Amino acid sequence: MIGFINLKINRRGNTQYLFYFIFLFLQLGFFSIRISNTKPHDFLNNEIHEVQCKIIELPSGNKKWNKGVAQIQQIFRESQKPFVSKQKLLFYTDKETSLQLGQGDIILVKSQIQKINNKGNPGEFNASYYWGSKDTYYLSFFTNSDFSVILNSKVRIKDVIKDKILKNLKKHVSKKHLGIVQALFLGDKSSLEQETRYSFSAAGAMHLLAISGLHIGLFIWIIFGFLRLFSKFIRRNAALIIALIFIWLYAYLIDFPPSVLRSVLMFSILSLGYFIRGIKNQLNILLFSATILLLINPMYLLDIGYQLSYSAMLGITLCYRGISQSIRFTNSFLNFFWGATALCLSAQLFTFPACLYYFHQFPNYFVLTNLGIVIFAGIIVGVGGAFIILSQLAFLPEKIAYLLSILLALLITFIEWVEHLPGSLSKGFMLGEIELVLLILCCFGLYWNLIHKRRLLLGSVIGLFICSIIALNHNRQLSSKHLVLFNTNKFSCALHFKNTTYFFHDNLPSKKYLPLLSDYDKCYPGKLNIMNLKNKNITASTHGPTIKFSWTENGLLLNINDHNYNICYSQKEVLNSGNDKIGLAWIEGAQIRLNKAYFFNF
Repeated sequence: MIGFINLKINRRGNTQYLFYFIFLFLQLGFFSIRISNTKPHDFLNNEIHEVQCKIIELPSGNKKWNKGVAQIQQIFRESQKPFVSKQKLLFYTDKETSLQLGQGDIILVKSQIQKINNKGNPGEFNASYYWGSKDTYYLSFFTNSDFSVILNSKVRIKDVIKDKILKNLKKHVSKKHLGIVQALFLGDKSSLEQETRYSFSAAGAMHLLAISGLHIGLFIWIIFGFLRLFSKFIRRNAALIIALIFIWLYAYLIDFPPSVLRSVLMFSILSLGYFIRGIKNQLNILLFSATILLLINPMYLLDIGYQLSYSAMLGITLCYRGISQSIRFTNSFLNFFWGATALCLSAQLFTFPACLYYFHQFPNYFVLTNLGIVIFAGIIVGVGGAFIILSQLAFLPEKIAYLLSILLALLITFIEWVEHLPGSLSKGFMLGEIELVLLILCCFGLYWNLIHKRRLLLGSVIGLFICSIIALNHNRQLSSKHLVLFNTNKFSCALHFKNTTYFFHDNLPSKKYLPLLSDYDKCYPGKLNIMNLKNKNITASTHGPTIKFSWTENGLLLNINDHNYNICYSQKEVLNSGNDKIGLAWIEGAQIRLNKAYFFNF
């Protein structure tokens, strides 16, 4: 990977490329072996097993069920030898049970193990892909009566420090801001409110809530600024080492989440490379850090955070200088904001294809959002870091916490203001793999045009081609005419016609259908109309298909253009003669089984 990007041919010989080929094939071989060893075990699915596992991520949050992650060690099956496994288990426990678990505890769980599957509804979070990239394929729910502790872990100093920090945060920071503070400084997003997540997502600021390169870079910048006060005693290289030690200790404190490990390693290698060889090798150093991470865990290649993080850094490395130098201002204030804008544009250039592919939406004011984040984030990280350190010493915690709360309130106000601007979020992007590859190639084409500034026509053609791909895809989604039946525990469906969505449901609670509609709206945006079908006969005519819902002695009847379907909630209803049957996810034998969304296209 390093050898084939931005390297000039060595005129003295090409022996170095033999090394690059060998290294590449070794890495591909390692990746294929790792993939083959992480395939899920089919015998586990939907059966009750005794599983011995080690807690590697504790449940946190205040929900009814909170999630944690465990490393499977052995699986015990009747009349068979214990099966040794190294895969991970995603589990959910109630709040009372989670308090009895400790980081590193080895427990024996007896509960039903099921494979992590998607519901197959449009725009939903791809849980199976996300957890699969983390070697996690199975899910289990258990309570206090379903497990026993085999071995308690020893109390670690970092756990004591982390608990003390959490107690100080809960004591001095309001509940409204606590979730954001925990996400910003401890990497724990379990306490974030859904409204906060949506606001940050719509404004294009979700990366602020996940500890990443932005936070680590700010930490290093703040540490350097502080150590500069002692420049007579601490040299620049010594300050660099102190900063790197600090960020590695910080990563250790919060248990090395993948995004933090990725950012800390990347900044460590970039910083050391800068001082050893200078900025000329920045691209190779960046790719070297990416390769080291893949050697540690090849599954990072499938991780969305890994892809977005390195895409952003690649864009900054390749395009920032060309974009920033394209316009010059004599005013230093304008130069600062143009530099920040160029940074946002260069990072977004290489990440937006993946954003459209994975999230189906795009924040139109991402430059404005990131300019605000540049201003707020540095101050918040500095004040928050000061609060965490000084609160351990019981020095002015209330005043610093008050200042932190004001800053967080201003940040939230700014994010919500951007969210409510007209046209803040573009939805309705469903890219296929071919369209994704074309967009990525176009991005590299724009980069190539930046380094050959005379080729203005080529750059214009590439830009027009990118806009055409996006516009055609967006128009296809908006003009789609269909009825989609969702995979839910009660019948629900949506009719999409002429930029309008009519949602029908059989008395589903709003907390169930609102997230469903939010995901659907990412793919098929439109004006929303919601109708409850409970004990109602409804006809929807849209100058095209005619949809009728009626209640009979056999339950709910769906009529699509004079073709009748009975909605089946139980297995017995499938056996009734007459109309075709639509069964919910657990019903077998129906003509249409809603274990995933089903589309009637018109």
